[in-house]
Amino acid sequence: MLNLARPESERNRFIGEATGTQYTGSMHRAYVDESEPGGGRDHTAYVMAAVVVHDRERDDVRAGIRAATPRRMRKLHWYEALHAQRISWLELLRRAVAVVVVRYDGAAARVERRRRHGPERLVWELEQRGVGEIVIESRGRTHDDADRSMFDALRRRGVGRSVRHEHVRPDDEPLVALADLACGAQVAALDHEFDGSVVRVP
Repeated sequence: MLNLARPESERNRFIGEATGTQYTGSMHRAYVDESEPGGGRDHTAYVMAAVVVHDRERDDVRAGIRAATPRRMRKLHWYEALHAQRISWLELLRRAVAVVVVRYDGAAARVERRRRHGPERLVWELEQRGVGEIVIESRGRTHDDADRSMFDALRRRGVGRSVRHEHVRPDDEPLVALADLACGAQVAALDHEFDGSVVRVP
């Protein structure tokens, strides 16, 4: 069972086993995105997802994403899609090594305050799975700089010391769309359609 009490100084607050399977061997890479349930109208929730793709599968999965993206969409995006499209896209998530979703449900707050609850737990879960790099969809320079500061702070607390990160535009890395699909599927209660772990944080 995880201990979610506030940490002592310089102590990792997550004690116990990570949800899901831990991996051995080569380091994996995870692709991360986030979502506000209700299209930003629900001020009590926030969802972040990471999808781990095996190195040898990346090119094939990228090709699958490009083939599945409708011409009217700049990128594969859950909330712009029809229900039938969403269901068909879940097949892409079944090709992942792992899917981890961290969901905050709590008091109403501004988006950045709600978001703050997710990255620490997500990074910890990924580190337990042998993920050495996370690729995050860029939210613009200001937010990306804030993320870098947050990751530095987490490392000082002992979380994610072995994990590198980078921000990318979805045009440059289609694989981040997988995390968008995982977020959307979780909010739509379709996450049972693929093998994933959902962690709820206070």
